[in-house]
Amino acid sequence: MLFQSVRYIVILVAIHSSNIASACHLNSSSEMSFASPPTKKLKSEGSGSNTNEQPFLSPPHQCNTSLKYSNANSSTRQIDGGNGSDQKEQNVRSLMLREAGYDIDDPTNTKKRQNYLAWDDYFMGVSFLSAQRSKDPDIQVGACIVDEDNRIVGIGYNGFPRGCSDECLPWASTDEKGRELHTKHPFMCPAEVNAILNKSSADVKGTRIYVAGIPDNVAAKTIIQAGVIEIVYMNEPGDDDSTKASRIMFEMSGVRLRRYAASSISPLDFSKIEGKPCETNGGELKKASEDDAVKHRNLLIKEASFDPKEAKVQKRDDYLSWDDYFTAVAFLSARRSKDPNTQVGCCIVDANKCIVGIGYNGFPRGCSDDHLPWARVAESELHKKYSYVVHAEINAILNKGSKDVKGASLYVALFPCCECAKVIIQAGIKEVVYLSDVVSTNSRGCCRS
Repeated sequence: MLFQSVRYIVILVAIHSSNIASACHLNSSSEMSFASPPTKKLKSEGSGSNTNEQPFLSPPHQCNTSLKYSNANSSTRQIDGGNGSDQKEQNVRSLMLREAGYDIDDPTNTKKRQNYLAWDDYFMGVSFLSAQRSKDPDIQVGACIVDEDNRIVGIGYNGFPRGCSDECLPWASTDEKGRELHTKHPFMCPAEVNAILNKSSADVKGTRIYVAGIPDNVAAKTIIQAGVIEIVYMNEPGDDDSTKASRIMFEMSGVRLRRYAASSISPLDFSKIEGKPCETNGGELKKASEDDAVKHRNLLIKEASFDPKEAKVQKRDDYLSWDDYFTAVAFLSARRSKDPNTQVGCCIVDANKCIVGIGYNGFPRGCSDDHLPWARVAESELHKKYSYVVHAEINAILNKGSKDVKGASLYVALFPCCECAKVIIQAGIKEVVYLSDVVSTNSRGCCRS
Protein backbone atom coordinates (compact mmCIF):
# COMPACT_ATOMS: atom_id res chain seq x y z
CA MET A 1 0.00 0.00 0.00
CA LEU A 2 1.37 3.41 -0.90
CA PHE A 3 1.32 5.93 1.90
CA GLN A 4 -0.15 9.12 0.45
CA SER A 5 -1.02 11.44 3.35
CA VAL A 6 -0.44 15.02 2.22
CA ARG A 7 -0.36 16.16 5.84
CA TYR A 8 2.73 14.10 6.47
CA ILE A 9 4.82 15.95 3.89
CA VAL A 10 5.61 18.67 6.44
CA ILE A 11 7.39 16.03 8.51
CA LEU A 12 9.51 14.98 5.57
CA VAL A 13 10.69 18.54 4.93
CA ALA A 14 12.24 18.62 8.39
CA ILE A 15 14.03 15.30 8.15
CA HIS A 16 15.08 14.58 4.60
CA SER A 17 16.02 16.27 1.38
CA SER A 18 13.59 17.45 -1.27
CA ASN A 19 14.81 14.78 -3.68
CA ILE A 20 12.27 11.98 -3.27
CA ALA A 21 14.83 9.45 -4.47
CA SER A 22 16.82 10.30 -1.35
CA ALA A 23 13.79 10.36 0.89
CA CYS A 24 15.73 9.64 4.04
CA HIS A 25 18.63 12.08 3.56
CA LEU A 26 18.74 14.35 6.56
CA ASN A 27 19.52 18.00 7.05
CA SER A 28 22.87 18.00 8.82
CA SER A 29 23.24 21.72 9.46
CA SER A 30 20.84 22.15 12.36
CA GLU A 31 20.57 21.09 15.98
CA MET A 32 17.75 19.69 18.06
CA SER A 33 16.18 19.87 21.46
CA PHE A 34 12.83 19.52 23.19
CA ALA A 35 10.46 22.09 24.57
CA SER A 36 8.19 21.72 27.57
CA PRO A 37 5.22 19.36 27.08
CA PRO A 38 1.93 20.87 26.06
CA THR A 39 -1.33 21.63 27.67
CA LYS A 40 -2.92 22.76 24.40
CA LYS A 41 -3.81 21.19 21.12
CA LEU A 42 -1.52 21.29 18.11
CA LYS A 43 -1.83 24.17 15.72
CA SER A 44 -2.35 23.43 12.09
CA GLU A 45 0.18 24.45 9.45
CA GLY A 46 0.57 28.18 9.07
CA SER A 47 -0.96 28.94 12.47
CA GLY A 48 1.93 31.06 13.70
CA SER A 49 3.95 30.73 16.88
CA ASN A 50 4.15 27.34 18.55
CA THR A 51 5.86 28.38 21.77
CA ASN A 52 3.49 26.51 24.05
CA GLU A 53 2.50 23.73 21.72
CA GLN A 54 3.33 20.03 21.64
CA PRO A 55 6.91 19.67 20.38
CA PHE A 56 8.36 16.99 18.20
CA LEU A 57 11.87 17.08 16.82
CA SER A 58 13.95 19.58 14.96
CA PRO A 59 16.85 18.50 12.70
CA PRO A 60 19.47 16.35 14.43
CA HIS A 61 22.56 17.33 16.37
CA GLN A 62 25.91 15.87 17.26
CA CYS A 63 25.58 12.57 19.08
CA ASN A 64 26.20 12.59 22.81
CA THR A 65 29.29 10.40 23.00
CA SER A 66 28.94 9.91 26.74
CA LEU A 67 26.08 7.47 26.24
CA LYS A 68 26.61 3.84 27.10
CA TYR A 69 26.08 2.56 23.57
CA SER A 70 27.32 3.90 20.27
CA ASN A 71 27.03 1.31 17.50
CA ALA A 72 24.17 1.60 15.01
CA ASN A 73 21.20 -0.53 16.01
CA SER A 74 23.41 -2.35 18.45
CA SER A 75 23.88 -3.28 22.04
CA THR A 76 27.64 -3.35 21.53
CA ARG A 77 29.32 -1.45 24.31
CA GLN A 78 32.01 1.10 23.65
CA ILE A 79 35.57 -0.19 23.70
CA ASP A 80 37.34 0.37 27.01
CA GLY A 81 40.20 2.82 27.07
CA GLY A 82 43.84 1.92 27.65
CA ASN A 83 46.07 -0.68 26.07
CA GLY A 84 43.17 -3.03 25.33
CA SER A 85 41.57 -0.39 23.15
CA ASP A 86 44.82 0.32 21.31
CA GLN A 87 45.36 -3.39 20.64
CA LYS A 88 41.83 -3.87 19.32
CA GLU A 89 42.23 -0.81 17.11
CA GLN A 90 45.42 -2.28 15.67
CA ASN A 91 43.78 -5.67 15.15
CA VAL A 92 40.91 -4.09 13.22
CA ARG A 93 43.33 -2.05 11.12
CA SER A 94 45.30 -5.19 10.25
CA LEU A 95 42.10 -7.13 9.50
CA MET A 96 40.84 -4.54 7.01
CA LEU A 97 44.21 -4.31 5.28
CA ARG A 98 44.60 -8.08 5.07
CA GLU A 99 41.09 -9.01 3.92
CA ALA A 100 39.96 -5.94 1.97
CA GLY A 101 43.09 -3.92 1.24
CA TYR A 102 41.33 -1.05 2.99
CA ASP A 103 43.32 1.52 4.96
CA ILE A 104 41.05 2.89 7.67
CA ASP A 105 43.43 5.82 8.19
CA ASP A 106 43.21 7.08 4.61
CA PRO A 107 41.98 10.71 4.89
CA THR A 108 39.99 10.33 1.66
CA ASN A 109 37.71 7.67 3.17
CA THR A 110 34.03 8.49 3.53
CA LYS A 111 33.29 8.88 7.23
CA LYS A 112 30.13 8.03 9.12
CA ARG A 113 27.51 10.72 9.65
CA GLN A 114 28.27 12.68 12.82
CA ASN A 115 24.93 14.38 13.49
CA TYR A 116 22.88 11.27 14.18
CA LEU A 117 20.47 11.32 17.12
CA ALA A 118 21.81 10.40 20.53
CA TRP A 119 19.98 7.53 22.22
CA ASP A 120 18.36 9.79 24.81
CA ASP A 121 17.17 12.24 22.14
CA TYR A 122 15.79 9.39 20.05
CA PHE A 123 13.86 7.71 22.85
CA MET A 124 12.49 10.98 24.20
CA GLY A 125 11.49 11.84 20.64
CA VAL A 126 9.54 8.59 20.35
CA SER A 127 7.82 9.44 23.64
CA PHE A 128 6.77 12.88 22.41
CA LEU A 129 5.73 11.53 19.03
CA SER A 130 3.53 8.92 20.69
CA ALA A 131 1.80 11.69 22.64
CA GLN A 132 0.47 12.99 19.31
CA ARG A 133 -1.86 9.97 19.21
CA SER A 134 -3.67 11.03 22.39
CA LYS A 135 -7.25 12.28 22.09
CA ASP A 136 -7.06 14.24 25.35
CA PRO A 137 -7.95 17.88 24.53
CA ASP A 138 -5.98 19.27 27.50
CA ILE A 139 -2.68 17.43 27.67
CA GLN A 140 -1.08 14.72 25.58
CA VAL A 141 1.49 12.43 27.19
CA GLY A 142 3.63 9.68 25.68
CA ALA A 143 5.95 7.06 27.17
CA CYS A 144 8.73 4.94 25.68
CA ILE A 145 10.25 1.89 27.41
CA VAL A 146 13.75 0.75 26.45
CA ASP A 147 15.67 -2.39 27.45
CA GLU A 148 19.38 -2.76 28.26
CA ASP A 149 20.14 -3.42 24.58
CA ASN A 150 18.57 -0.09 23.60
CA ARG A 151 15.59 -1.79 22.00
CA ILE A 152 12.20 -0.13 22.36
CA VAL A 153 9.95 -2.70 24.04
CA GLY A 154 6.90 -0.62 24.93
CA ILE A 155 5.19 2.58 23.76
CA GLY A 156 2.01 4.22 25.04
CA TYR A 157 0.02 7.43 25.36
CA ASN A 158 -2.72 8.62 27.69
CA GLY A 159 -6.23 7.57 26.76
CA PHE A 160 -9.25 5.47 27.64
CA PRO A 161 -9.05 1.64 27.86
CA ARG A 162 -9.47 -0.51 24.77
CA GLY A 163 -13.09 -0.70 23.66
CA CYS A 164 -14.16 2.25 25.80
CA SER A 165 -15.64 4.84 23.50
CA ASP A 166 -13.75 8.10 22.94
CA GLU A 167 -17.06 9.53 21.77
CA CYS A 168 -19.05 8.76 24.92
CA LEU A 169 -16.75 8.94 27.96
CA PRO A 170 -16.18 12.43 29.40
CA TRP A 171 -13.08 14.45 28.47
CA ALA A 172 -13.52 17.30 30.97
CA SER A 173 -10.79 17.87 33.57
CA THR A 174 -13.21 19.31 36.13
CA ASP A 175 -16.93 19.41 36.76
CA GLU A 176 -18.61 22.53 38.10
CA LYS A 177 -20.70 20.43 40.48
CA GLY A 178 -17.77 18.30 41.65
CA ARG A 179 -19.02 15.10 40.02
CA GLU A 180 -15.96 12.90 39.52
CA LEU A 181 -17.75 10.60 37.07
CA HIS A 182 -18.33 13.59 34.78
CA THR A 183 -14.57 14.02 34.36
CA LYS A 184 -11.99 11.93 32.51
CA HIS A 185 -9.95 10.98 35.58
CA PRO A 186 -11.75 7.78 36.67
CA PHE A 187 -11.47 6.41 33.13
CA MET A 188 -8.06 7.61 31.90
CA CYS A 189 -5.11 5.20 31.55
CA PRO A 190 -1.73 6.96 32.03
CA ALA A 191 0.78 6.77 29.17
CA GLU A 192 3.30 4.93 31.36
CA VAL A 193 0.81 2.20 32.24
CA ASN A 194 -0.24 1.81 28.61
CA ALA A 195 3.40 1.50 27.54
CA ILE A 196 3.90 -1.31 30.06
CA LEU A 197 0.72 -3.09 28.98
CA ASN A 198 1.68 -2.66 25.31
CA LYS A 199 5.08 -4.30 25.85
CA SER A 200 6.35 -6.48 23.02
CA SER A 201 8.76 -8.39 25.29
CA ALA A 202 8.02 -10.98 27.96
CA ASP A 203 8.40 -8.33 30.66
CA VAL A 204 9.97 -4.91 31.27
CA LYS A 205 12.24 -5.80 34.17
CA GLY A 206 15.50 -3.86 34.12
CA THR A 207 14.26 -1.32 31.58
CA ARG A 208 14.12 2.47 31.58
CA ILE A 209 11.15 4.62 30.64
CA TYR A 210 11.20 8.02 28.89
CA VAL A 211 8.42 10.46 29.80
CA ALA A 212 7.78 14.21 29.85
CA GLY A 213 7.51 14.47 33.63
CA ILE A 214 7.81 12.38 36.76
CA PRO A 215 4.82 9.98 36.73
CA ASP A 216 2.00 10.44 39.22
CA ASN A 217 1.54 8.02 42.11
CA VAL A 218 -0.96 5.88 40.17
CA ALA A 219 1.49 5.21 37.34
CA ALA A 220 4.43 4.99 39.77
CA LYS A 221 2.99 1.91 41.48
CA THR A 222 2.66 0.06 38.17
CA ILE A 223 6.15 1.14 37.05
CA ILE A 224 7.72 -0.18 40.25
CA GLN A 225 5.78 -3.46 40.20
CA ALA A 226 6.70 -4.03 36.53
CA GLY A 227 10.42 -3.87 37.35
CA VAL A 228 11.41 -0.66 35.54
CA ILE A 229 14.67 0.56 37.09
CA GLU A 230 15.11 4.07 35.65
CA ILE A 231 12.87 6.98 34.70
CA VAL A 232 14.21 9.60 32.30
CA TYR A 233 12.03 12.71 32.50
CA MET A 234 12.23 16.20 31.03
CA ASN A 235 10.12 18.71 32.95
CA GLU A 236 10.84 20.30 36.29
CA PRO A 237 9.27 18.01 38.93
CA GLY A 238 6.00 19.14 40.45
CA ASP A 239 5.42 19.74 44.16
CA ASP A 240 1.95 18.23 44.48
CA ASP A 241 1.16 15.31 46.79
CA SER A 242 0.93 12.82 43.92
CA THR A 243 4.44 13.64 42.70
CA LYS A 244 5.82 13.58 46.24
CA ALA A 245 4.27 10.15 46.79
CA SER A 246 5.89 8.98 43.55
CA ARG A 247 9.30 10.23 44.62
CA ILE A 248 8.95 8.51 47.99
CA MET A 249 8.07 5.17 46.38
CA PHE A 250 10.76 5.46 43.69
CA GLU A 251 13.49 6.16 46.23
CA MET A 252 12.34 3.38 48.56
CA SER A 253 12.22 0.84 45.72
CA GLY A 254 15.51 1.91 44.14
CA VAL A 255 14.08 3.28 40.89
CA ARG A 256 16.48 5.92 39.53
CA LEU A 257 15.24 9.33 38.39
CA ARG A 258 17.32 11.07 35.73
CA ARG A 259 16.59 14.50 34.24
CA TYR A 260 16.79 14.56 30.45
CA ALA A 261 18.74 17.36 28.82
CA ALA A 262 19.44 17.72 25.11
CA SER A 263 22.97 18.75 24.24
CA SER A 264 21.78 21.91 22.50
CA ILE A 265 18.72 24.11 22.38
CA SER A 266 16.86 25.02 19.21
CA PRO A 267 13.20 25.50 18.27
CA LEU A 268 11.16 22.35 17.81
CA ASP A 269 8.64 22.92 15.10
CA PHE A 270 6.60 19.82 14.62
CA SER A 271 3.45 21.63 15.66
CA LYS A 272 2.81 21.85 11.93
CA ILE A 273 1.88 18.19 11.93
CA GLU A 274 -1.82 18.01 11.36
CA GLY A 275 -3.44 14.81 12.52
CA LYS A 276 -6.63 13.38 11.19
CA PRO A 277 -9.64 11.84 12.96
CA CYS A 278 -10.76 8.25 12.78
CA GLU A 279 -11.49 6.80 9.37
CA THR A 280 -13.43 3.58 9.06
CA ASN A 281 -11.34 2.55 6.05
CA GLY A 282 -7.98 3.97 7.14
CA GLY A 283 -6.79 1.57 9.82
CA GLU A 284 -8.28 3.50 12.74
CA LEU A 285 -10.49 1.80 15.30
CA LYS A 286 -13.99 1.76 13.87
CA LYS A 287 -16.52 4.03 15.45
CA ALA A 288 -19.20 2.27 17.41
CA SER A 289 -22.28 1.34 15.48
CA GLU A 290 -25.45 3.28 16.10
CA ASP A 291 -26.72 0.50 18.37
CA ASP A 292 -23.49 0.52 20.39
CA ALA A 293 -23.58 4.30 20.63
CA VAL A 294 -27.07 4.17 22.10
CA LYS A 295 -26.03 1.37 24.46
CA HIS A 296 -22.94 3.30 25.65
CA ARG A 297 -24.91 6.48 26.13
CA ASN A 298 -27.59 4.72 28.16
CA LEU A 299 -24.91 3.04 30.28
CA LEU A 300 -23.31 6.37 31.18
CA ILE A 301 -26.66 7.97 31.93
CA LYS A 302 -27.55 5.06 34.21
CA GLU A 303 -24.24 4.65 36.06
CA ALA A 304 -22.85 8.20 36.05
CA SER A 305 -25.82 10.46 35.28
CA PHE A 306 -23.71 11.69 32.37
CA ASP A 307 -25.15 12.31 28.91
CA PRO A 308 -22.38 12.34 26.25
CA LYS A 309 -24.55 14.41 23.93
CA GLU A 310 -24.59 17.26 26.44
CA ALA A 311 -20.85 17.23 27.15
CA LYS A 312 -19.14 20.58 26.57
CA VAL A 313 -15.66 19.08 26.24
CA GLN A 314 -14.97 16.68 23.38
CA LYS A 315 -11.87 14.75 22.34
CA ARG A 316 -9.38 16.60 20.16
CA ASP A 317 -9.63 15.87 16.44
CA ASP A 318 -6.11 16.75 15.31
CA TYR A 319 -4.34 13.70 16.69
CA LEU A 320 -2.07 11.73 14.38
CA SER A 321 -3.67 8.97 12.35
CA TRP A 322 -2.18 5.50 12.70
CA ASP A 323 -0.45 5.70 9.30
CA ASP A 324 1.05 9.10 10.09
CA TYR A 325 2.18 7.91 13.51
CA PHE A 326 3.88 4.69 12.43
CA THR A 327 5.53 6.33 9.43
CA ALA A 328 6.77 9.14 11.66
CA VAL A 329 8.31 6.56 14.01
CA ALA A 330 10.12 5.05 11.01
CA PHE A 331 11.45 8.46 9.97
CA LEU A 332 12.50 9.32 13.49
CA SER A 333 14.36 6.01 13.76
CA ALA A 334 16.20 6.80 10.53
CA ARG A 335 17.86 9.66 12.32
CA ARG A 336 19.85 7.16 14.37
CA SER A 337 21.59 5.90 11.21
CA LYS A 338 25.30 6.70 10.72
CA ASP A 339 25.09 6.38 6.92
CA PRO A 340 26.28 9.73 5.49
CA ASN A 341 24.22 9.33 2.31
CA THR A 342 20.95 7.55 3.03
CA GLN A 343 19.18 7.12 6.34
CA VAL A 344 16.23 4.71 6.42
CA GLY A 345 14.03 3.69 9.34
CA CYS A 346 11.45 0.95 9.67
CA CYS A 347 8.54 0.30 12.03
CA ILE A 348 6.66 -3.02 12.35
CA VAL A 349 3.14 -3.02 13.79
CA ASP A 350 0.96 -5.96 14.84
CA ALA A 351 -2.79 -6.41 14.42
CA ASN A 352 -3.45 -4.62 17.73
CA LYS A 353 -1.64 -1.48 16.53
CA CYS A 354 1.28 -2.17 18.88
CA ILE A 355 4.81 -1.51 17.62
CA VAL A 356 6.75 -4.78 17.81
CA GLY A 357 9.92 -3.97 15.88
CA ILE A 358 11.98 -0.89 14.97
CA GLY A 359 15.22 -0.63 13.01
CA TYR A 360 17.43 1.57 10.86
CA ASN A 361 20.22 0.93 8.36
CA GLY A 362 23.66 0.33 9.80
CA PHE A 363 26.49 -2.15 10.25
CA PRO A 364 25.96 -5.42 12.18
CA ARG A 365 26.35 -5.53 15.95
CA GLY A 366 29.98 -5.29 16.99
CA CYS A 367 31.15 -4.08 13.57
CA SER A 368 32.74 -0.65 13.98
CA ASP A 369 31.06 2.38 12.46
CA ASP A 370 34.48 4.05 12.40
CA HIS A 371 36.42 1.31 10.63
CA LEU A 372 34.14 -0.19 7.98
CA PRO A 373 33.74 1.84 4.76
CA TRP A 374 30.78 4.18 4.19
CA ALA A 375 31.58 5.03 0.54
CA ARG A 376 29.04 4.55 -2.23
CA VAL A 377 31.66 4.54 -5.00
CA ALA A 378 35.11 2.91 -4.81
CA GLU A 379 37.45 0.80 -6.91
CA SER A 380 36.77 -2.33 -4.87
CA GLU A 381 33.44 -3.73 -3.68
CA LEU A 382 35.07 -4.30 -0.29
CA HIS A 383 35.74 -0.57 -0.07
CA LYS A 384 32.02 0.24 -0.41
CA LYS A 385 29.36 0.09 2.29
CA TYR A 386 27.08 -2.35 0.45
CA SER A 387 28.90 -5.50 1.54
CA TYR A 388 28.43 -4.61 5.19
CA VAL A 389 25.25 -2.57 5.73
CA VAL A 390 22.11 -4.22 7.14
CA HIS A 391 18.94 -2.57 5.88
CA ALA A 392 16.34 -1.07 8.19
CA GLU A 393 13.65 -3.65 7.38
CA ILE A 394 15.86 -6.60 8.33
CA ASN A 395 17.04 -4.86 11.50
CA ALA A 396 13.42 -4.16 12.51
CA ILE A 397 12.53 -7.82 12.04
CA LEU A 398 15.61 -8.99 13.96
CA ASN A 399 14.92 -6.45 16.73
CA LYS A 400 11.36 -7.66 17.23
CA GLY A 401 10.24 -7.95 20.83
CA SER A 402 7.41 -10.33 20.03
CA LYS A 403 7.60 -14.06 19.30
CA ASP A 404 7.20 -13.35 15.59
CA VAL A 405 5.87 -10.73 13.17
CA LYS A 406 3.38 -12.88 11.30
CA GLY A 407 0.42 -10.85 10.06
CA ALA A 408 2.12 -7.54 10.88
CA SER A 409 2.39 -4.36 8.81
CA LEU A 410 5.76 -2.81 7.97
CA TYR A 411 6.22 0.97 7.57
CA VAL A 412 9.24 2.26 5.66
CA ALA A 413 10.12 5.34 3.59
CA LEU A 414 11.58 3.57 0.56
CA PHE A 415 10.17 0.54 -1.18
CA PRO A 416 12.11 -2.53 0.08
CA CYS A 417 14.92 -3.96 -2.04
CA CYS A 418 14.80 -7.57 -3.24
CA GLU A 419 16.95 -8.86 -0.38
CA CYS A 420 14.68 -7.27 2.21
CA ALA A 421 11.59 -8.44 0.33
CA LYS A 422 12.62 -12.07 0.77
CA VAL A 423 13.05 -11.67 4.53
CA ILE A 424 9.78 -9.70 4.84
CA ILE A 425 7.86 -12.45 3.06
CA GLN A 426 9.50 -15.26 5.01
CA ALA A 427 8.82 -13.48 8.31
CA GLY A 428 5.09 -13.52 7.54
CA ILE A 429 4.54 -9.76 7.25
CA LYS A 430 1.30 -9.18 5.36
CA GLU A 431 1.51 -5.48 4.42
CA VAL A 432 4.21 -2.97 3.43
CA VAL A 433 3.37 0.73 3.78
CA TYR A 434 5.91 2.90 1.96
CA LEU A 435 6.28 6.48 0.88
CA SER A 436 8.35 6.27 -2.30
CA ASP A 437 9.44 3.62 -4.79
CA VAL A 438 11.97 5.90 -6.47
CA VAL A 439 15.33 4.48 -5.39
CA SER A 440 18.86 4.27 -6.70
CA THR A 441 20.49 0.88 -7.16
CA ASN A 442 24.07 -0.29 -6.87
CA SER A 443 25.84 -2.70 -9.13
CA ARG A 444 23.80 -5.59 -7.73
CA GLY A 445 20.62 -3.92 -8.90
CA CYS A 446 18.58 -4.26 -5.74
CA CYS A 447 20.16 -2.31 -2.91
CA ARG A 448 19.64 1.32 -1.93
CA SER A 449 22.54 3.69 -2.41
